[in-house]
Amino acid sequence: MPPRLLVIGDVAWDIFIRPERDLVRGSDVLGTVDVMPGGAAANVAVWAHRLGADVTLVCKLGDDTLGSLMLTHLRAEGVGRHAITVPGGLTTRVGILVGPDGEHSFVIDHTKVLLFDESDVPAALVDGVDAVFFNGYDIFLRQSTAYLDPVLREARRRGVTTVFDPSSFTLIERYGARRLLDGVGRLDLLIANDAEAAVLSGSAPLASLAGRAGLVVVKQGAAGASAHAADDAWCAAPVPITAVDTTGAGGNRLGAHVAGRLGAQPPR
Repeated sequence: MPPRLLVIGDVAWDIFIRPERDLVRGSDVLGTVDVMPGGAAANVAVWAHRLGADVTLVCKLGDDTLGSLMLTHLRAEGVGRHAITVPGGLTTRVGILVGPDGEHSFVIDHTKVLLFDESDVPAALVDGVDAVFFNGYDIFLRQSTAYLDPVLREARRRGVTTVFDPSSFTLIERYGARRLLDGVGRLDLLIANDAEAAVLSGSAPLASLAGRAGLVVVKQGAAGASAHAADDAWCAAPVPITAVDTTGAGGNRLGAHVAGRLGAQPPR
């Protein structure tokens, strides 16, 4: 039987802007503009499913043209059966400026966001799953973790693995690191990049985060990755690549990592 994963979180249409030179204020430059399906949680769901997991993705879409197109995409990827369509809602769009080194900057439209409520994420969703994944974006936009309480409480009662990606160091700072960690509670797996981990740990060493999760994995870009548990820590060297666009890399890797862990692959 394939591992079963519940993913709760964001889907969005990513609007990629790749200028061929520095932007000129008040004028034009040449480059490329692409529109692609994305969203951090959706990326995790799609890649975990591609790698063999049985995935339930709980997400919210508008009933606009972009929502219809996204639903078609999610169904084609095998993860669209639990998408919630909101009458009169507008599907999320994210502007992404990609630099010459492949690094990106996001602009998230928070004015038309589709917010989760507890009724969207009932405890019954935990039935038959091996792990629950959620990320920070919807928490930051909702300004609360309350909508997740029933599902996380039920997951912990049943011994279902809980996996959290905090998503954005600037939004963690705005929300409050202590408030965020207290809100999500004890985790089995916390996966963050180095900037997010630094904000979450504050002045304490990264290993201190092991008090918040059974395993903490820190993605360190060109420096590789590290993992921290209560009684152990280890590092992984990077695989040399030429970066073209880092957008979605974290979510794709996360989907692969979670699918591997559920398939009993060891963290190392």
